[in-house]
Amino acid sequence: MGGIETYVRRLYPALLGVRPELRISIFVNELGRELLGAEPWAADVELVGHRVLGKRGTRALGEAFLLGALADRHGCEVLQSVALTAPLRMRAASVITIADMTWLRQSGSVPFTTRLLWRSLVFPAARRADRIIAHSRAARTEIAEDIGLPEERIDVVPHGPGFESEVDPTPEAELRSRLGIGPGPILLAVSALLAHKNVGALVEALPEIRREVPDAVAVVPANPTPLGEELSSRARELEVDDALLLPGWVSTADLEGLYAAAACFVFPSLREGFGLPVLEAMRRGVPVACSNASAVPEVAGDAGLLFDPQRPRDLAAAVTRLLRDRGLADELAARGRERAGEFTWRRAAEETLASFERARRV
Repeated sequence: MGGIETYVRRLYPALLGVRPELRISIFVNELGRELLGAEPWAADVELVGHRVLGKRGTRALGEAFLLGALADRHGCEVLQSVALTAPLRMRAASVITIADMTWLRQSGSVPFTTRLLWRSLVFPAARRADRIIAHSRAARTEIAEDIGLPEERIDVVPHGPGFESEVDPTPEAELRSRLGIGPGPILLAVSALLAHKNVGALVEALPEIRREVPDAVAVVPANPTPLGEELSSRARELEVDDALLLPGWVSTADLEGLYAAAACFVFPSLREGFGLPVLEAMRRGVPVACSNASAVPEVAGDAGLLFDPQRPRDLAAAVTRLLRDRGLADELAARGRERAGEFTWRRAAEETLASFERARRV
């Protein structure tokens, strides 16, 4: 489940690192049991399954009406629900992680029926919860506004980084040859092809970027979506189709190779609960040009060159500046590594445990 899966895989061993005496039960479906059962820390937790829990099409209902009874049966004092929905009734204290409100605020981010279902389940569960965990101050504000909660009930707990790659990066020359990138600077944008990720602004900025740096190429590795086809069509209309590469899913080795070869990282997202891609780019020493919207500036700090994501001209100016001023690019890369070091899973675990303790005291 993308970021949520990374969150679970990194947070829970960190919790055990901070508090080894914790008794942790993780409620999973069959696939979750298989995946988490392979983790080196699996023997230190209890993986609890149920034939109904987590079935496709009924996940939210199972969490609302079944999970609470399972948690009580296993003697849970605190139940952390990591993906919006939570039991409507149980004895355990309820802590719900709500990453963002994109599903409610951004048209087309989820199907209309899903939005209705989540609204009917998330709002009452959140209002009954003892604590809410958000990953940024921006997300906390939106959660409070949309659900009608006082901000004092919402704890801001930033992420740590993603996983360290255990593979060698694909050599740059091989990547350029196989993907057909050409010799120019690579503008890397690791982003899902969804409306709120705003990759369209990067496409609109490409003509201006190309006028200043004629051989620059934007590379956007992501699973194909209908929006990707629209972006390719728009690039052809702007006569910059050779400046946009949508390679689809890429292997870990290829992705690491793209980070190593990138002249800069571009993140034009309109709405983020945190902004993990910015953190991932910074810790690899890639200079970042990113949106000044939502939670993104909280992650970037003074290590990113910010732009208005609604103005492709601002995006183009930021990217062009990084490409032409390598002194600035090197300075931001160094700041980025330092900034990324502030986000650790140990810190996230300590602050999550503090949230659990607050929930128990309610």
